[in-house]
Amino acid sequence: MNYYKPANADLEISQMAMGSWALGGDSYWGASPDEKLAFSAVDAALDMGINLFDTAESYGGGGSDEFLGRAMAGRRGKFIISEKIYLDKLHEADMARSLELSLKLLKTDYVDILSPHFASREVPFEETFGAMEKMQKQGKVRYLGLSNFGVQSLRKVEEIGMIDKIVLHQLPYNLLLRAVEFGILQETQKHGIGIVCYSTLAQGLLTGRYQQTEQVPENLKVVGFFRSKEREQELFKAIRAITSYCRDNGLSMPATSIAWLLKQPGVASVLTGASTPMELQQNEKALEVDPNPRMVEELSALTERLKELMGSNADMWNGEEDSRIY
Repeated sequence: MNYYKPANADLEISQMAMGSWALGGDSYWGASPDEKLAFSAVDAALDMGINLFDTAESYGGGGSDEFLGRAMAGRRGKFIISEKIYLDKLHEADMARSLELSLKLLKTDYVDILSPHFASREVPFEETFGAMEKMQKQGKVRYLGLSNFGVQSLRKVEEIGMIDKIVLHQLPYNLLLRAVEFGILQETQKHGIGIVCYSTLAQGLLTGRYQQTEQVPENLKVVGFFRSKEREQELFKAIRAITSYCRDNGLSMPATSIAWLLKQPGVASVLTGASTPMELQQNEKALEVDPNPRMVEELSALTERLKELMGSNADMWNGEEDSRIY
């Protein structure tokens, strides 16, 4: 396991991180995980050298925080906890209440990184980031982060003099969804902020299990790939091309997709959504794949047309007109 060290923080962050949305019992992407297996997955992650665990007060109605609180018992120092607060709680008083609840559920007196889950269009940035600074001075937060901030929002953070205090920026990024390459990636890199990627396997589309629309679960068809027939057709053309490429080169499609991501400029860590040790072991194979520059270019070329069709909106759930990433 390799580690990323932010220039402005006393942290060493594993290049593979563990997402805890499903671990908290959120069954949106499928059945709730077996709790015993989920705890075993955390143990396996630590054994692998994973130390970054991502959570949010909104995941599973606090279930994600509560699960991690139990998983950390007696070994808090092995975990770097990255906590997020959602859009509707970015006023100072709401943030304070949200963090206190998370700390209670996590059974800890601090989180390592705190981020707004998205940038608010209503709450002044000065209020949100001022509240975060106050929490930091109180010792309840070690470092500040961002999640889902677009170019305009990043520039606002710079304008209020907070950009140099940001240690990580969490963004949706994978071989099929490359909207961040239209400016967000570059703006984040400009400030030397490491990127933590989520949705690394595009909700299972990069596992190879879906080769046509009819095989995709209905709850997955709400994401941006399915907003037009042209996008949908290009999506499966790209998936089939990646599947063939990996087969011809004797590679695992999920591992290769994650390995491609780790080669992208500015990427510090990739989140995996494993809820069993077996799923985690499958993702771990990405650390054994070391694509050379030609392979990275060839894989990128397979999704270039899809990238253009998808455009610059990085919000997987909302269209351009109501995107939360601006």
